[in-house]
Amino acid sequence: MAHRFTIGVEEEFQIIDPATCELRSHVMQLVSAASPSIVDQVKHEMHQSIVETGTNICENVAELRIEMHRTRGELVAAAERAGLQVAAAGTHPFSSWIDQVISPGERYQNIVEELQQLARSLLIFGMHIHVAMPDKQTTIDMMNMVRYFVPHLLALSTSSPFWMGRNTGLKSFRTTVFRRFPRTGIPEQFESWSAYENFVNLLVRLNCIDTGKKIWWDVRPHPTFGTLEFRMCDVTTKVEEAVAIAALTQQDDRSGQGRRSADAGPDSGITGTRG
Repeated sequence: MAHRFTIGVEEEFQIIDPATCELRSHVMQLVSAASPSIVDQVKHEMHQSIVETGTNICENVAELRIEMHRTRGELVAAAERAGLQVAAAGTHPFSSWIDQVISPGERYQNIVEELQQLARSLLIFGMHIHVAMPDKQTTIDMMNMVRYFVPHLLALSTSSPFWMGRNTGLKSFRTTVFRRFPRTGIPEQFESWSAYENFVNLLVRLNCIDTGKKIWWDVRPHPTFGTLEFRMCDVTTKVEEAVAIAALTQQDDRSGQGRRSADAGPDSGITGTRG
């Protein structure tokens, strides 16, 4: 039986004050207001002014479209019950990262301890698309092949021209902010899963990372889900745009299975699409 390439999407949204449109670090209140049908799909992120939703695993794009409309709709309703609003854009146009509260928890505290202001200023909102892979070697083959496609997907999703009250002149300033982090951008090409595994193990032995979760490439094998994760996109302002981009990633993986990997060097990425 052919592999189904099931798909799921995670989206990060801004939590904002209905009166001032400023960011508000009220994720706990929002999560508490979520209905039972979505509460397990809503969680906090490193900044308490960010809320993340994740879809259920979907068999196809039609199912994903229904699921994304549902999760966004349920999130809006929860925000209203908490006296808040949510917004979808890769950066907030004028709120400052300096005013935001970091979420509790060992994971986030470790990141802040390691990266300091780089972590505190990471006030960005993205969309991550997961496509299920049939096996580990196929995951690496697909990652090698889709590297050329990363800038195209970013260009389709851009929604972050503003930062700290200024028009940056870039369509995706979120990308520029995230590039300050280590282990980001387009991954190098790997010949096999074992080559990739050796690379991760080397970083662990050198105390660069403690797990593969701290490799934040634009596309990566997810450490636990068994998916190829596309991480380059700004969260899109419209749900139909998000569905269309997710459909492209799934189709690219399907059409690329068994196809010769395309070679794209590490300089193939774009740091922030010019307007």
